[in-house]
Amino acid sequence: MPKKDFFQENTFIDNSEEKITITKEASIYSGKMPRIEAHGKSKNLPNKIFAIGRDKSNAVIIADPKVSKFHALVIFKDNACYIRDTQSKNGTYVNDTKLQAGKDVKLNNNDIIVVGNTKIKYHS
Repeated sequence: MPKKDFFQENTFIDNSEEKITITKEASIYSGKMPRIEAHGKSKNLPNKIFAIGRDKSNAVIIADPKVSKFHALVIFKDNACYIRDTQSKNGTYVNDTKLQAGKDVKLNNNDIIVVGNTKIKYHS
């Protein structure tokens, strides 16, 4: 059975004023899914590990010079969602608290994730 690709090559955010573009979005499939929200747009996320960063191989691509190529990972385990900073240059923040690189931090409903100049609201 082929691996299901939950991401499509669509523009998620194009805010040229802040030079932030996320060029992949999660497609919707049946079942309850967590979602992220940024700049007034909301997208569902698959319940699998995915990466956030500037590099085009990430599931969520953010074109922001303050975001590292491979900035953070979002991990789903034990029916919960966690985020891990991957030793990014400018750090990853959850609710104004800087994450320790390599340490998984549980995300809760309405948490605010900051990578570079980008604020992302997490909804469980």
